[in-house]
Amino acid sequence: MELLGKAMDPAFWQEVREKECYKFFRDELAELWAKNCEKPIEALRYSEFRMFKFTGNRSVYEGQYFVRRRGLNTSALLSLIYPEEEKYLVRLMDTIYAICDEYTWCLPAHQTALEINNNAHLDLFACETGFALAEIYTLLGDRLEPLIRDRIRVEYDRRILDSWENKKFGWEHGLANWNAVCTGSVGCSMMLMHPELMEKYKSRFDENIEFYLKGFKDDGICEEGVGYWHYGFGFFTVYADMIRRFTDGQTDYFVRAKVKEVATFIQKMFLSGKSSVSFSDGGRSCNYHLGLLHYLKNEYPDAISIPHPKDSYNADGCGRWCLHFRSALWLKEEYLTPDAQTPENTYFAQHSQWMIHKNASYGFAAKAGTNAEPHNQNDVGSFIIARAGRQVFTDMGAGAYTRQYFAADTRYGILQCSSRGHSVPIVNGTYQHEGREYAAKDVKYENGVFSSDIAGAYPISELKSLVRSFSWTDNSVILKDSYDYEGEGDIVERFVTLVEPKVEKDGVVTVDGVTLTYDAAKCSVTLGSEPMSSNANAYFIDLKLNSGVDEITVTFSV
Repeated sequence: MELLGKAMDPAFWQEVREKECYKFFRDELAELWAKNCEKPIEALRYSEFRMFKFTGNRSVYEGQYFVRRRGLNTSALLSLIYPEEEKYLVRLMDTIYAICDEYTWCLPAHQTALEINNNAHLDLFACETGFALAEIYTLLGDRLEPLIRDRIRVEYDRRILDSWENKKFGWEHGLANWNAVCTGSVGCSMMLMHPELMEKYKSRFDENIEFYLKGFKDDGICEEGVGYWHYGFGFFTVYADMIRRFTDGQTDYFVRAKVKEVATFIQKMFLSGKSSVSFSDGGRSCNYHLGLLHYLKNEYPDAISIPHPKDSYNADGCGRWCLHFRSALWLKEEYLTPDAQTPENTYFAQHSQWMIHKNASYGFAAKAGTNAEPHNQNDVGSFIIARAGRQVFTDMGAGAYTRQYFAADTRYGILQCSSRGHSVPIVNGTYQHEGREYAAKDVKYENGVFSSDIAGAYPISELKSLVRSFSWTDNSVILKDSYDYEGEGDIVERFVTLVEPKVEKDGVVTVDGVTLTYDAAKCSVTLGSEPMSSNANAYFIDLKLNSGVDEITVTFSV
């Protein structure tokens, strides 16, 4: 039973060193070495660690933390590819030594207490660090000097194993990425460092993974966003691969229909070029993880479509070892030739209530859903139109991650999370409200029309219904809103873009190659803007409906 497969064979690393298909991987490592490994390893300072508690700032401390993890990956991989180059191994051991010295492997934002010595808590990054060190320990073997090997064993046992054996964690029954990343990391590292304990703890890992998979509806949509699919499902895939090997095939998650459906998620999310569906805390553009998608293609050859390699990535900014390493381990040369992409594709995710349509001119996505989704934003009824590789009418996706961004009392005041930052109506100055009860109803896709009643997303009893429907042609998206509103106050149709729009004439607004047309006799237009957390501006096209108007149609022509 070889848990890491061909990675334990020096001949594989010789192929990575010599074969043309790995050249991109070697070149990337050379760049990462120059960027992350040719300077002294900086201290992780208490004054920066404490910033999160006092200011909510995460980025200063995390910046140096992630430099270390990227350096760990880079020096370890270069040590495997070029074993005769002593500088790589020296840097690797220096980095491991520094990581073993860290007060905690957690991020400050995830520590359960910042006032007491509590340096063996298990968060995402502590679990990832333990897993990374376990795999590097296994792969490098006796090439690591005895003290470094012993420090890995001691710190792994103290920080990861002892915590797992003596505590229960809130993420264990979570329905989202935390569960997959933490459970997968602890499970995989235990298989490597303490395989004798798997009989005792496998049922706990099994139970946790069932909760993670329960977090997906049968349509396989990752409601957290594209990046969190890569993160959570990536670690799940690594765990599923290793536990299948460990159990000689007796535990095989890949035979499940839901897992296969989730595996196809990423290929549906590209709208135009790299522009992607960015609902919740997703990104407006994305790459696919090369090793992960190659592995899934090998599992499901008829279901997985590989986009162009130029749209792939290997390393990420957080230095996630297990996925970076598997870009080489799981690469299949034949998959570097992209599959033929269908110029038109329409997908309705019935359970998650997402609608996606792509053709040669544009990509379009819309959602119904609820305002209580993972990494929730108040966005019931929101939509995206992308062309020429970028979003035009946008969902801004994730804002800057700070303490305030994840605090219940401040999150929905932030533009990216509030419905005021989404292309949805504003009724009597009122925005949508967060909560599971604030949801769409009567959601359907029939005869080429995606529609839902989104009135329930607003805390307005006088709003009896707000039926929003979308249809499309080869070069246009048509939105129609119909209201049953018994209250006072204005109704404003808001459309959000990141490029400044221009009013061409009554009834016509242009923005970045898309023309928005509407009946000027039914409403008046106002342009506005507001800074995002990145200090770039979001621009608003606000159509204020005239008194008595209860229906409006807006056409977006590409």
